[in-house]
Amino acid sequence: MQFYSTVLVVIGIVGVSAMESGVHQLPIKMFDDLEQDLRPLVVDSNPLSTDGYKVYPGQFPYHARLFTEREGLVGTILTAGSLITPNYILTSAAVRNRTTHGYAILGIDDGSTPETQQRINFSRNATQVHPVLDITIVRLDHPVTFTKYVQPIRLPSLSDSRTYEMMEGTNVGGSSSGPPFYLSRQIMPFDRCNARRICTNSFIGGAFCRPVYGSGLIVEDENGPILVGVTTEVYGCDRNTSTLYDRVSELRDWISVNSDYVFDF
Repeated sequence: MQFYSTVLVVIGIVGVSAMESGVHQLPIKMFDDLEQDLRPLVVDSNPLSTDGYKVYPGQFPYHARLFTEREGLVGTILTAGSLITPNYILTSAAVRNRTTHGYAILGIDDGSTPETQQRINFSRNATQVHPVLDITIVRLDHPVTFTKYVQPIRLPSLSDSRTYEMMEGTNVGGSSSGPPFYLSRQIMPFDRCNARRICTNSFIGGAFCRPVYGSGLIVEDENGPILVGVTTEVYGCDRNTSTLYDRVSELRDWISVNSDYVFDF
């Protein structure tokens, strides 16, 4: 991955200072039918804005696209999630306090080989919403079939107390119909976010123009990929405001109670 020059680092310091001074932006929800109207794919006014890199088949076998229909409302919400067992997906609470149902598509690729994909419905009352955080566990109507293109992601073990700061975190985004894209950015120091959340640095990686609520933040360690965050707050890429992820290690007890995931010690 190519990183940026000293000039951009200086800009980054100014940007972070602005964030700390209390200047906030309103998060932009990404709906599949409004996505193009919300923002251009790459913002000319921001040289750090980027679409990221196209996903190749089998690169992120745990990533799922979720299409959720809402009771009493017209339309479908596009979110994303991470397959944690054959039966369950961890995602964001995009439609809190509404009865929902829909379907998940797993086995995403660059669009050239749709036969890698699996579409599985999830029914009403098949979701468990966290009582406080914008996190949801979705139970699929039937288990996925594990293939080269569909595999679960590992979660932090019970003894894993790492903050992952300064590590490279990768996030998958995209749209409802086009190919998915991904971007890797540096995870910011622990004291720049908080114990519950993880922040990534747009000045070391870029301002991602294709974020999706619920998509996982992934790091690599000696044992392979591990899910450390769930996207719960995103911003347009015209400015370099960090994407925010709820920290998976803070959710371990709740995940154990509401799914069949078994944590390693």
